[in-house]
Amino acid sequence: MEEKLSTEQKLLSLVSHLSILIPNIGILAPVIIWVTNKEKSNFVRFHAIQAIFFQLVFFILMMFFIFVGVIMMLAAIPWFDLNSSSEPGMLFFLSMVFMFMYFPLWIIFGIYAVVASVKSYKGKIFKYAIIGRIIEKKVYKA
Repeated sequence: MEEKLSTEQKLLSLVSHLSILIPNIGILAPVIIWVTNKEKSNFVRFHAIQAIFFQLVFFILMMFFIFVGVIMMLAAIPWFDLNSSSEPGMLFFLSMVFMFMYFPLWIIFGIYAVVASVKSYKGKIFKYAIIGRIIEKKVYKA
């Protein structure tokens, strides 16, 4: 599992993790890094695959919150038509909370990715909570 790492390999792993900070298109960087370096370095391959799965989890959670928020908002709309002088109900405000969960979710995932990028740039193997061990077994086959 020990591998002599170049500055380029460390930088590629850093970029893989930090790309989550670019909303919506950040997943392209680890995919490109993985495709171009999967045969060259297990270290870069490991971190790029982790970053891909980490960003997919973020995307799925983000879409879930937006979907639930939109459904709740659509459920709240008929109440506006019945009584035009009424104010938005609690369901409408709750839908807004769900739809704006993107921002705190992005901050939490971003902080975790920054920690991963710093550790990987130092040449250390950083494993995300659930997927790290699984990917490590696949990349670093004993």
